[in-house]
Amino acid sequence: MGRASLELPLNRDGSIRSGNFRAPSPSPFDKMRMQLNYLKSRRITEGATLRLLSILKMLAQIHVFLGILMLILSALADYVSSRKNTIRLNGLLECCSFYFVVMGSVGLCGAASYRRGLVIAILVMSVHAILIFVPGIVIVSSFDIHFHKHECWGSCDWHLLATSLPQNSQCQILCGTNVDEHKRSVMTRLGTDYRLDAGLIALAGLELLFAIATFLISLKIICSKITQQPIVEMMPLTAPQVQQADQSNKQEP
Repeated sequence: MGRASLELPLNRDGSIRSGNFRAPSPSPFDKMRMQLNYLKSRRITEGATLRLLSILKMLAQIHVFLGILMLILSALADYVSSRKNTIRLNGLLECCSFYFVVMGSVGLCGAASYRRGLVIAILVMSVHAILIFVPGIVIVSSFDIHFHKHECWGSCDWHLLATSLPQNSQCQILCGTNVDEHKRSVMTRLGTDYRLDAGLIALAGLELLFAIATFLISLKIICSKITQQPIVEMMPLTAPQVQQADQSNKQEP
């Protein structure tokens, strides 16, 4: 392959002559080689972005799967709570689980179409999942396990889901041996089966890990889009330049 040679000014004894000298301009063949190297580097960048999108698609599928599982467990816990007449924040865990399903769906659309807005949307939704929805599931399920394990009962002179509280209202929570048969007849059992809540906490922990991974992958995709190499305008080679490059290649030993 032809290479651009650097001609140095020499003295009669073979030493390099002092003073400024200028390297010759690259040959047309060298320009063609630089263009091919640039295109190769662009292909590598695009390949890395495609790999990131495939990883994002896989994570989005996991979010949808975990969200559906948590939605089923939450609905089952509400059903068990209604059968045993226990107090539970009905609908809260279902909303959090449905949010994970929506987040995974947005990730699938963003990975398939590579729309910058969808990638940013799943990045923001992963932050919400990390800071709001996963801790909410863990806190509510932990309270249910605690109340169920210690056999707690509660009573209020107002409904727990009321929009406004009456004046001079009071609530009472008793656990263990402090609750006799008479109090149990006028109070309501708190908590749900710990196995369902333990499953929800375990799935929420997995969701937290995958949400962190989704945040990092989405951030890397957006940054790779911003820091992409600038487009360089490349002039096409003319026929004489191509012939000159072929001749210089043939002259190489």
